[in-house]
Amino acid sequence: MDKSEKFLAENSLDGGFLQSKHWRAFQQELGKVFYLVGEKENQILVIENELSLVGKYFYIPRGPIFPGNKKEKQALLEELKELAVKNKVGWIRMEPQIREALEGLNEKFNKAYKNHQPAETLMIDLRKDLKDILAEMKQKTRYNIRLAEKKGVKIKVSKNPKDLDIFWKLVQETAQRDGVSFHNKQYYQKMFKAISTDNLELLIAFKEDQPVGAIIVSFFGGVATYLHGASSDQHRNLMANYFLQWEVIKRAKEKGCLKYDFFGIAVKSNQKKWTGITRFKQGFCPNCEPVIFPGCYDLILAPFKYWLYRFLQLLR
Repeated sequence: MDKSEKFLAENSLDGGFLQSKHWRAFQQELGKVFYLVGEKENQILVIENELSLVGKYFYIPRGPIFPGNKKEKQALLEELKELAVKNKVGWIRMEPQIREALEGLNEKFNKAYKNHQPAETLMIDLRKDLKDILAEMKQKTRYNIRLAEKKGVKIKVSKNPKDLDIFWKLVQETAQRDGVSFHNKQYYQKMFKAISTDNLELLIAFKEDQPVGAIIVSFFGGVATYLHGASSDQHRNLMANYFLQWEVIKRAKEKGCLKYDFFGIAVKSNQKKWTGITRFKQGFCPNCEPVIFPGCYDLILAPFKYWLYRFLQLLR
């Protein structure tokens, strides 16, 4: 673990993957305009986005992760503002790990209209023994894991980029079945091109030679994070997705991770469209308290552009 990873791991709830050099490399592969603000181990990743009519804004995914020193925090923020003004940015959207990160600064922050990353998640403590982690799951979840194993579901950890074709086919099935949207195929291809397989894995569940489910997981800063998942319309009775999650939990523990982050639930926010996925994830840790992030806050630099943007969002 280098100094940057150590800093992110020690000062974030989620390990800091979205502020890491790996996420930066992925943004570069996507062709995004991005900047690094700060020096030494704490460089803030800032992504430039552009909207029609209102122009550019900066977005800081799950950050900034500031140092504890108030003077250093303010200096970093001034550097960030200077960069934004230079690039004619209308506002800076921040997504801090904790609300206190923005306290004590000289600026006023406006709660954003929407969050980019899930503001609520579920994390399993991997410092526990595997038998205890399994015992604390809901009985139905344990049953489904054992059922999948008994029915001959096998898990393959793939390092072959061509296997993303399998994942993409499952994504298309899932999107059509559940009425949800995913990224395009190139997004996943570029992710695996940019990020080392030491830090990003594709796990595929098979029933004999037929793929029935797949997930993409990141490993960084002592945290394994479930990023993307998809499943087949066939053999759904095999409960392969439960078995996939259990395999990832075991792998994360083997790799020395301290937490497994399910990356997105809706308990406190009670969003109906998240009901099914929340129920599924909670089955693995029914007694875990949700981890709550404060969501996005905007530092307004060009009021006219910003409030025009908010008005257009309201119209939508």
